[in-house]
Amino acid sequence: MSTLARVSGYALALIGMFTGYSYFGIPQVVPEPPPKQTHIDASMTIDEFTALGASIYERTCALCHSGLGDRAPKLDRIGSLWRERVNDPRYRGKATTLEAYLRESMVDPSVYVVQGFGKPGAADTESPMPDVSKGAIGLSAAEIDAVIAYLQSMAGEKVSVSPRAAKPGVAGKHAEAAGGAGSAPDAVAALTRYQCNVCHRLPGIAGAEGTPALGPDLRTMAKTANTRAPGLDASSFIRQSILAPDAVIAQGFTPGVMPGDFGQRMRAAELEMIVDYLAKEH
Repeated sequence: MSTLARVSGYALALIGMFTGYSYFGIPQVVPEPPPKQTHIDASMTIDEFTALGASIYERTCALCHSGLGDRAPKLDRIGSLWRERVNDPRYRGKATTLEAYLRESMVDPSVYVVQGFGKPGAADTESPMPDVSKGAIGLSAAEIDAVIAYLQSMAGEKVSVSPRAAKPGVAGKHAEAAGGAGSAPDAVAALTRYQCNVCHRLPGIAGAEGTPALGPDLRTMAKTANTRAPGLDASSFIRQSILAPDAVIAQGFTPGVMPGDFGQRMRAAELEMIVDYLAKEH
């Protein structure tokens, strides 16, 4: 056998060996599936609709309904408790089903206030929870349905609501906060968009002064930030506190309460507006 034939045979064997190894020896990279639908459309399956409701709930409701502090009751037993509540003499609503009770609780929360969760001084007749279809939360009717679907599913009950497309131009502020609209026009609007006032007292934003806060008072950040994290100026500390909230825990507060995903949810311009605003004395 000629030298050329031997070299050619060796080269072909080597190529074959590497080809086989590339197919069978190296783990294959499986492409990520396309992202799940994140807008509400009548063509969504119930599972997709419920999953979207869970996402909205986590961003909008879970912070107060987590069982930490005394802002709102946990909802893990809502499937069995709602009947007890609508039969309570203090109940002023008209719900006869879990779906109706959940919807009523979201848009008119003072119809029934769970004992111990009312506004201070209101004897549990007025809820501190806002109407979720208005104001800073501003969920659309379709988004409210998605949250109801999630809560029914979580309670082990039959999901009685179906996906329905939101009307054009009424996407809800949850969609805006997720990046469906432009940046907030100013720092106060950004703080409200991301519901910072739900847990913190903030300069320029009226809060529930009589309600214990889940997070530190931020009205004096300009004066206290320099003492909280040695080596960081006020702006750097505020930025760190938003992007990595558990890096420094204020005395008397619990880690793990503030969401850690603001770096993905906020636009850079909004973050810097908030940082500049809180770093100034008011």
